[in-house]
Formats: sequence, C-alpha cells, structure tokens
Amino acid sequence: MASAKETLEKIAQAIGIATEKAASTTGEAIDNTVEAIKETVEDVKEAVEETVEDVKEVIEDTVDDVKEVVADVVENVGEVIEEAGEAVQEVAESIDPTPQDERVKELESQIDELKSILKEALETKTEDVKVVPEVPADDKGLTHSPEKVVEKKVTKIGKKGGSSIMDNVFKYMNNN
Repeated sequence: MASAKETLEKIAQAIGIATEKAASTTGEAIDNTVEAIKETVEDVKEAVEETVEDVKEVIEDTVDDVKEVVADVVENVGEVIEEAGEAVQEVAESIDPTPQDERVKELESQIDELKSILKEALETKTEDVKVVPEVPADDKGLTHSPEKVVEKKVTKIGKKGGSSIMDNVFKYMNNN
C-alpha cells in the first residue's frame, strides 16, 4: 500500500494537471477575446474617424454655400436700399415745401392777426379795472322755489287767506 503521503502527492499532481489544462485553456480564450475586442475597437475607431471627416467636409461645404448666399442677399438688399433712397430723394425734391394754396395763405394771415391781438392783450395794463362795490346779500335765504313763478298771496278776511279752497279747509280743520 501506498503511504498517505504518496496518495496526496498523486492527488495533487492530478489536480495540478487539471488546473494547468484549465488555466491554459482559459488563458487562450481570454487572449483570443482580448485580440477580438482590440480588432473591433480599431475597426470602430477607423469608422468613427472616417464619419467625422465626412461630416466635417459636409459642414464646411454647407458653410461655404451659406456664406455665398448671404453675400448675394446682402448685395441685393444694399442695392434695393440705395434705389429706395434715390426714389425718396426724387419725391422729396418734387414736393414743393412752400404752400401755394390760397386757403393756406389766408389761414396763416388769420393766425398772425390772432397772435398780434394776444400780444397786445398781454402788454396792456390791468390797472384800469374799476372796483364795483359788493351788494349786501340777504341772509334770509330762499323764500320760494326759484323754478316756480311767485304769486302774490291774497289774504282774506280773518287772515285765513290762501290760494285755494283746500288750503282754507285744512286751516279750518287745524284751527290755524
């Protein structure tokens, strides 16, 4: 029989061998995966760089086209503004600023007359104003409605006068 030590050595060798085979197989798989990933990353980098370069070229072309169009528009707008300015100057020259209408001249002369009247009124002295004495006011107040006509009240015999029969009746009833 083999000793325990020998048995353990045999087991260790068996495990070691199996571990070395698994380690080498796993190592090779990892190396293969790393290489595949590196190749994929390089392919992606190249594709991205090509795409970025293409986009840059398209953007530069678009910017150049926009610059040309804007320059043309600016030139056209400048020409239109110059033409409009010339047209405005021609119209301004054709309009006569002096009024030729007789009505306008007449109104201007009336305005001048009114101005002279105002100047004279302001220049005259106000010392010539006479002082009118105040009329003493009655402190009685109103004795009748200002809207109604005032009729003279006729007194009759016995001081029971009134303007109507009904007034006499009420005075009689109230012993006035």
